Formats: sequence, structure tokens, C-alpha cells
Amino acid sequence: MSRLNVDQKSIFNLLSDKKSDFLVPDYQRPYAWDENNCQTIWEDLFTFSFPNNNSEEFDENEEYFLGSIVTFRNENGKLEVIDGQQRLTTIMLILRAFYDKFANMNDQNSRLIREKIEKCIWKTDTFGNADKNTLKINSEVATDNDKDEFLNLLKTGIV
Repeated sequence: MSRLNVDQKSIFNLLSDKKSDFLVPDYQRPYAWDENNCQTIWEDLFTFSFPNNNSEEFDENEEYFLGSIVTFRNENGKLEVIDGQQRLTTIMLILRAFYDKFANMNDQNSRLIREKIEKCIWKTDTFGNADKNTLKINSEVATDNDKDEFLNLLKTGIV
């Protein structure tokens, strides 16, 4: 019998967990979000993070419900994504864009944010160092070309 656990986690806690190893199985529909869907999630996150376009008003204790991401750990230890794959994939792509944006910033905060993002995109070793050849998400849904493009984009930041 299966056991159901419901956890409320921040995006960082969900993705940076060493056990996070997401697989979008072949029975899921392909990634289908268009620019409007991505713009909506971006605006929601931005408005939540910067109410009234004022970064000084951000309250760390405020919560934003991104939506559910339903997974189960399969026999290979992967977290098969049952629901929320469009959100999860989009968040990963947004994080990759931020990772690249922070590359040219040399202040301490930018370096720390980049290190946190690395732990969300790539698997890490015992010491927390990112293995930039091993992503935390894989997809069996996309065609080979689409899958290769998606994975390459996450790995390299290049389309």
C-alpha cells in the first residue's frame, strides 16, 4: 500500500534537497506552456516578491502558493512528476536564466545566490559542489531533439 505524504516546501527547499531527482515520465504530456503562461507565473512571483515595486516591502514570513507538485519515488529512486511538471520545468528555466544573469556580478550576495541556484539545477556531491553534468530533472516525454534542447539549455544556458 502506498503512503501519502504532504509537505509544504519553499522552491529552494524542494529543489536543493539532495534527494531531489525529478523525472517527467513518458505518460505525461509534453511541456506546453507558451509565453503567456510563463509571463503569468513570472508576474505572480514578481508581484509577490516586490509588492508595489518596492523591494524594501518584502516580508520573508509571507507565503506564496505556487501550486502543487505531485511526485512519487519510483523503483529507481527518481521522483516521477505526476502533476506540476509545467510549473516545475518553468521554474527550472527561470532559475537557469537568473544563474546566467548573476554570472557577471561579482559582489558577495550575487555569488551566494548563484551557489544556491546551482544546488537547485544540478546534483551536488558530498561537499555541496554542483556537478554541472548531472541535472536534477530529466524528461522522458519530449522528442529526442526537444529533450536534448531542454537539457542542454539547463546545463549550458545556451539555446
